[in-house]
Formats: sequence, structure tokens, C-alpha cells
Amino acid sequence: MISLDKSKNYEIKMDELIRIMKNSGFLTSNRIEWAIRKNPRHEFVPKSLQDSAYKDIPLSLMKKQTISQPSVVSRMTELLNVKKGQKILEVGSGSGWQSAILSFLIGHGKIFSIDRHPELVKFAKKNLDKLGVQNVNVILGDGSLGLSKEAPFDRIIITAACKKVPPPLFEQLSMEGLLIAPVGEYPQSLILFKKTSQGIKEIENQPGYVFVPLLGKFGHQLS
Repeated sequence: MISLDKSKNYEIKMDELIRIMKNSGFLTSNRIEWAIRKNPRHEFVPKSLQDSAYKDIPLSLMKKQTISQPSVVSRMTELLNVKKGQKILEVGSGSGWQSAILSFLIGHGKIFSIDRHPELVKFAKKNLDKLGVQNVNVILGDGSLGLSKEAPFDRIIITAACKKVPPPLFEQLSMEGLLIAPVGEYPQSLILFKKTSQGIKEIENQPGYVFVPLLGKFGHQLS
């Protein structure tokens, strides 16, 4: 249990992080600000890193994975433009923080989050359960294949770098749906795609991001 003094300290750090993200332009939505505040980042990092949870930096998890930089999480969430009641696929569960933020935003909607590392699946489930998040299903598997049995998805978010978006993910995106992913070698561009009757259209492209690689059949190959 976190002491009252410790909890107050986290609130102060959260306020400072929110200020930094607003000043940098990475956080512009009051709705997303509230979602971040309702899902404190220190609840989604290893205990040894909790004092660093409100620095605007990525933090290491197990299996050489990371919890993304808060400003990047905010940017991706804003670009994805999620709505109440939607069904979302997340490729790369990490610690569950991104899922928790999306869960708050979609209300009675559903999130399916896939990760290839059993340790991370267990960690994410534990963190989500701890905060009472009930509409996220964390699944062990190859995220580059998507989850065809639950398709189509209104939104798809890929939280690891891919050379190109895995074809199954575009196939599983609903018409007029949005997909966001870091694409390219190093560094990557954060690209937002939309599925239209004329095909897949790129509607946003922001360079200069760095993510861990997406592994799997349609991702980077294991060495």
C-alpha cells in the first residue's frame, strides 16, 4: 500500500508531467489528460522504477521491452481519435498503461492487446486488474498476425517499430478505421493510416520517433 505522503508526491510529479506535455504540444486534449490522470503511470512500472514514473522518458521493462515515453503515448492516443464503444486492437501490451488509457476513453467498448512475451502478458494483466480495468483482454501471441477472430477493429495501435505495417492488420481494420504505427528503420516515423473505399490512405506522418522492434511473422525476425 502506498502511503499518503508518497501518493501526494506522485500527484505533484503527475502535475509537472502534464505541464511539460502541454507546453511541448504533445497533450492538447482534456479528455486524454483525464485518462492519463485516472491511470497513474507509477502503477504500470516495476517498483524499482516508480520514482522515475513521471519523467517524460521511456522506462525499461522485462525482456528488453519498454513502457513508452508519456508524451509519445499522449500523441499516439490523440491521433487515434478513439470513440466511446469502439473495439480496439493493440499490438504490444507492454505494461498495460496504453491499454488502460484507451480503456477509459472507450467506455463500454473492448480492447484486445497482444504480446509475444508471457512475462509481459502476466505483468500487464496484473496492473490492469489492480486498477479495476475490465474491458481489456491481454493475449499471448504474435501481434503481427493480428486477431482475425475478433476483427474487424475500429482502431489499431502498434506500439513497436515495423519496417512496414503487417498486411493482416490492414485486413482486420474496419472500413473508415484508423491505424497508427511507428514505421521505418531508425528512427521511425509515426504514421496514421485510414482505411477507405479507395484503399489505405496515409493521413499523418511525423518523423523522429524510436521504438523497440516489432517481432513476429510480419515483423522483424528473431536473430
